[in-house]
Amino acid sequence: MAKRELKDRWGKPLKVKAVFFDIGGTLVCGSLKHLDLLHQALVVIGYKVARDRVLEANDLARRAVARRRRRIAVRMDANDASRMWLDHLATGLGLDIDGADLERELALAIRQIEARSQEQVDPEAPPLLERLRARQLRLGVISNWAADLPDYLAERGLAKYFDAIIASEAVGSSKPHRQIFLHGLTVVGCSPDEAVHVGDDYWADVVGARGIGMHPVLLDRDGEAVHSDDCLTIARLGELEYLL
Repeated sequence: MAKRELKDRWGKPLKVKAVFFDIGGTLVCGSLKHLDLLHQALVVIGYKVARDRVLEANDLARRAVARRRRRIAVRMDANDASRMWLDHLATGLGLDIDGADLERELALAIRQIEARSQEQVDPEAPPLLERLRARQLRLGVISNWAADLPDYLAERGLAKYFDAIIASEAVGSSKPHRQIFLHGLTVVGCSPDEAVHVGDDYWADVVGARGIGMHPVLLDRDGEAVHSDDCLTIARLGELEYLL
């Protein structure tokens, strides 16, 4: 592919000092993508909705949660965020179930499906991280995750690559809220315009990073992200090097 670079608004190449990554769906993924997992779970519990409708309803629901998270200065409880997403999803799909009932049935269906699939580190992740470190770039993780994220990454051989591992539960702020991104920047010691953030969720990763002046890159492995025309997009982790 042709070489591309991250550039500032005047077209000059950026001097990137740090690169941050999301975890779930970015560095670590299951054999099923989030949308397919959600679609299959809905089918399992009895809703034969078209995948395209699930894609659209999920995007609208995530947009609503992102708006709410950006408006409040304190961390939005993960359970509240999940319930809000489910309620908007149910409304968007016209389901006759929402709230705790939908949450419980989806959780059961997802466990059944995940039992047949495997979570794994993207094989392109370790060599990419090695090469970025060799270029003296500071690397970090910014993820909506439990406080045990450092242990989770260590078990998968990834923790050693990072100068900062920022989990939402540990810092009391969730993407796309600005505080979690600012915390990561403080740890690695760089300004927003010197940092790139890579993730697979437009509303959490792109909107959040862009909101404080970082340079977002959307990972869209399936080529079906609704907002991929609004930001720099890669289909594989390895393509990130073409941008830096």
